[in-house]
Amino acid sequence: MDDNTTLPIISYRYLCMCQYLPAVFRVRTSFRLVEMRLYTLFITCLGVAVSANKSINPSYVSNISGGNRVKNPSPWHAGIYTKTTEPYKQICGGTLVTKCAVISAAHCFSHDGLAPLAFNYAVAVGKMYRPWNDYHDEGVQKADVIAIRIPPRYQGAIANFQDDIAVVIAATEFYLTPYVEPACLSFKPDFDEEQLRDGQLGVVVGWGLTGENSPASQVLQSASLPNVAIEKCIKQSPTSFRSSITGDKICAGYNNGTAVCRGDSGGGLVYSAFVNYRLLYFLRGVVSTSPTSENMCNIYSWATFTHLIKHEHFIKSVVPDVEQFCVQTYGTTFTKLERIQNEETCQCPKAYEVILSDKVIKVFL
Repeated sequence: MDDNTTLPIISYRYLCMCQYLPAVFRVRTSFRLVEMRLYTLFITCLGVAVSANKSINPSYVSNISGGNRVKNPSPWHAGIYTKTTEPYKQICGGTLVTKCAVISAAHCFSHDGLAPLAFNYAVAVGKMYRPWNDYHDEGVQKADVIAIRIPPRYQGAIANFQDDIAVVIAATEFYLTPYVEPACLSFKPDFDEEQLRDGQLGVVVGWGLTGENSPASQVLQSASLPNVAIEKCIKQSPTSFRSSITGDKICAGYNNGTAVCRGDSGGGLVYSAFVNYRLLYFLRGVVSTSPTSENMCNIYSWATFTHLIKHEHFIKSVVPDVEQFCVQTYGTTFTKLERIQNEETCQCPKAYEVILSDKVIKVFL
């Protein structure tokens, strides 16, 4: 078989399965499976051991309010910065969903529905540390903001923060690296409902306040928050807050001191799922509102998140290919997989069997 042979794929399967995690796919073989596309297979004969580039799997610990730092950057998380101060000041979070589109909260940019001025903002991805310029950061990328789109019905507090969502467009594309990778979006109702079951854990990261009357964290914090049924959220929330649980919101969190706080706004609520043996993270909500407190941060309350599926039309009007981008990024390559070998519990694959239009090829491992 020539190095550049290209044939249509009929199907492919693993001859034996092992556990797979997004990290690095190491192959010790005389063949390297370079890229698997939907209809084309490229096999390159190398004759040496090869190792694909590492893709970081975020490690989450504790909470945002009073919690410990995240060991590795969450590669989809973006920091939103205002350029009206020097150095730039972090005001909100966001979630990278394409190479230049970040989903955040409308209230980060507009409190009364007026169109925000994009040139007043900048965005940074791949950051672990809150300051705009921090020498500890590795793999950080920064860009000015060229456009901010918010739904036309958004009116801020007057309308109880209904439609609290924004799509931020960076002036330049970000390179996808081990530190910068997008979260996925899927608007399939059944999948959305499955991930948002009562009690299902989602993940939020941010640089928000670390507790009541506490300063903002300088290192990225993380919280695993359970989804709360909307009926329970409405019934058990303070009366003054119930009007803010609008029809496009979901609730998540605890009432025991683990909570999102000021500065976390706009950050993504993501849920993990194995898709084709890959662990992917799907954006389901955007940090929006929580009950007020005498202190700067109410750590004993649930929070509301703008439900992404309720804004499918708006998001796609700004970023039409947002769902396809996830497929293009994660669904067609094996270079983000790691074979976890454990001789006692798992018999790892000996080969991939790929059925082409006119032959069967086994890529031996």
